[in-house]
Amino acid sequence: MQAVGEEVQALSNDEELMARVISLINSNMQSEDFNVAKLCDLMCIDQKQLYRKLKHLTGETPVGFIRKQRMKRAAALLSQDRFSVSEVMYQVGFSSASYFIKSFAKEYGMTPKEFVAANALPS
Repeated sequence: MQAVGEEVQALSNDEELMARVISLINSNMQSEDFNVAKLCDLMCIDQKQLYRKLKHLTGETPVGFIRKQRMKRAAALLSQDRFSVSEVMYQVGFSSASYFIKSFAKEYGMTPKEFVAANALPS
């Protein structure tokens, strides 16, 4: 019976870790120099340990996970139709338009402008 309780506790620790990772990424993503090293510093965790945990829990590397969170935020902001693509790019921590467009297209299969057009409400 104790093994089941321990498993539940382990899952809850993983959920807590993921919630903290996502919260820190969301709070810091606007800084273009926010990276895995800074995330690890904020979490007081070794980079190898974070790599193993994130890879196990999400299938993503820490770099990929941070990029994916940035792209999710970018898509959400673009869906609001309140910001230009360049404003969104800076809000999610990119300074290079070409890298932002390439990253967005890799994640969503279309450029940010195509995404905005595809999600525009009919008038």
